[in-house]
Amino acid sequence: MPYALIDNASLTAVQRVLGQVVVKTPDTVNGDLVAFEHLIQAVLFYDELVCIDNYKDEHKEERANVFKYIRFLSPHEFGLENLEGKAKSEAASIRPEIRGGEFADEDFRQLLQTLKLNMVCTWDLRSSVYYLTMKMLGQPNTPEFHKYSEISSSIFNELADAADTQGRWSHNVELVGSNGHVFTKEEMVEEAKAQRRGFGGTTRALDMFVASLNWIAYKSIYYSLAAKYFKADTFLHPIRHAYQIQWMRKTGAYGHDFTSKLIDALSKRVSTAVSEIVDNGRNAAISIELPIFSAWLTSQSGDVTSVIPAALELRESQHFQETRGILREIRIAYDKEGIAKANPAIEKWKKQLAKAEKELKRSYGIDAGQGIPGSFLIKAYNTYAVVNGLPQFPEFDFKVPLPEFMRRNRSDSFSNIYKDVAAELTSIERLGGIRDLMASRFVIDDKHYVPPKTEAPEFRRYSSDWKLPM
Repeated sequence: MPYALIDNASLTAVQRVLGQVVVKTPDTVNGDLVAFEHLIQAVLFYDELVCIDNYKDEHKEERANVFKYIRFLSPHEFGLENLEGKAKSEAASIRPEIRGGEFADEDFRQLLQTLKLNMVCTWDLRSSVYYLTMKMLGQPNTPEFHKYSEISSSIFNELADAADTQGRWSHNVELVGSNGHVFTKEEMVEEAKAQRRGFGGTTRALDMFVASLNWIAYKSIYYSLAAKYFKADTFLHPIRHAYQIQWMRKTGAYGHDFTSKLIDALSKRVSTAVSEIVDNGRNAAISIELPIFSAWLTSQSGDVTSVIPAALELRESQHFQETRGILREIRIAYDKEGIAKANPAIEKWKKQLAKAEKELKRSYGIDAGQGIPGSFLIKAYNTYAVVNGLPQFPEFDFKVPLPEFMRRNRSDSFSNIYKDVAAELTSIERLGGIRDLMASRFVIDDKHYVPPKTEAPEFRRYSSDWKLPM
């Protein structure tokens, strides 16, 4: 039985969509709508939805009442504190570094490249001290710049989840100039006090951005470890999916070639139902293009608050029961045969999945002239025996008791869902009037909203009295 593991950040995003939680910046609206669509897809294509109940105690009962169709797993009852400790130790090994104005460490450099987030840090003068300031590269009021703002706002929004789930984070980062000089905390504190136009450290905004990246890494690792144990598919808040790809490659669970194929497939929109993404018999992936069901259901009902009840009803229709059955058979094939032997056998399911995919697109918007674009996802399968045996992948030296409903349906492999965040944001924006209807319930308190700082690409290397390149 396929399980979808939903993180609390996604549920908070859904509550913002429904007007139950206030939004602090309008730049996060499209990202929340993407998270909302992820939840709807999980409802439609998975037999069970589960969530680790590590939300603040005072809000747990309310959250369980709002999401009655999700099974909440107590971290205390199932010993998930051990998973949390393992994830923290893994995340603690990450050493963020900004060199010459850009993130240079492997973890965050590759994450920002995957997200296509163009940013640069420069020394900007304030009160006779130069502080390292994060800026978006590009011209304001352009579609590309708007997308950068949405992605960066989604990253900043991670700290809200950290507060809600009683988290901790670090804003420590190593600063290295383009000439190789390492800026120490001691010298920057001294320069800030002296106010003699020296380099005084990082701005509060950059500190928060680094802290958010660290929180993304920690939570992505945490849910990856949980998914590995529960054999569930992770439906994480959009930004976390991007980091999960990098971390799985880093651990050795994905080979370098597999990861590059995965990212290439996401960016190029592989149209085949079962793609040619295979990693030496260890991993395989299927790619599916689906309608944006939340948009279709909103357009049909006229109210975004009706989408989830409609999806819960729609999942019982023949279309979705058949598609869930096909995906279940593919999972069983990998469980019984392993990647190498199962891949040829998948061919028989390939045609049926392609047919089901075409029917879903025809019935729910893409081919119906309603202007609803597709939502593209890749599901990567990992053989449990191989991943479990890799020395780089964190192993458990403790026992995590399984919920009774999971014990009855054990699997030998686990899989992950991936999406292209930048493309998903664009798809949401292209919905036009339907997008506005989907966003109609947001309660936005933008009194303290500060738009991101910008840097024109042609002036990036220029120095002036008030700005110095790093």
